[in-house]
Amino acid sequence: MRVLFALLLSSLLAGCITSSPQKALYKVEYPHRQDIRQQNVYQFKTTPIKASGERYRGAGDLAVLFGVSNQNASTLQLRFNYPAKSLEAVSLDAANKTIRKETFILLDESAPKPSRPETNYFYLTKDGQLVQKSRNCTPDMSVGCQWWNHMLFITRNGDMAVHYENGSAVLLFLVFPGYGSHDYLEIFSKVSPVADVTP
Repeated sequence: MRVLFALLLSSLLAGCITSSPQKALYKVEYPHRQDIRQQNVYQFKTTPIKASGERYRGAGDLAVLFGVSNQNASTLQLRFNYPAKSLEAVSLDAANKTIRKETFILLDESAPKPSRPETNYFYLTKDGQLVQKSRNCTPDMSVGCQWWNHMLFITRNGDMAVHYENGSAVLLFLVFPGYGSHDYLEIFSKVSPVADVTP
């Protein structure tokens, strides 16, 4: 019995897993990020320069993250109204014809999460990043939490970087800890915003 207990404890303590395939790229880009509020309108390709190789919301398709995905979408235009604290995301085809639109509210970092689950929102940080965070905790015989975070920033070249992190932490029987986290980075190339978008 003592051997089984020791094996369980050692496996849980050793089960602290972290994975960051694009860590080197993140370290290069993040310190040189730009404040997204420098512009009101941005436009990016919907496919990344290099895919992260993982599956999560928005991976490989920037339009998915903004709820405007379509097989014909080639670019995504973001239209910010900072005084009104709103953001309009528009997917466009190769001829710059509008495919889908979604409107988001921009929340301050300290603002509570919207009570209505269908509300589209991003947190706009003080240094000009867009953030979405989700968290789920389930206390019972163990205490466990999972989280899913998207952090978007403008690179030094004006491209859109999407940093995604998911993780979980558990305290089994309120005694044995376990932890795991994974994060990925994809960069979407900028394109010159078009003013004459076809409705």
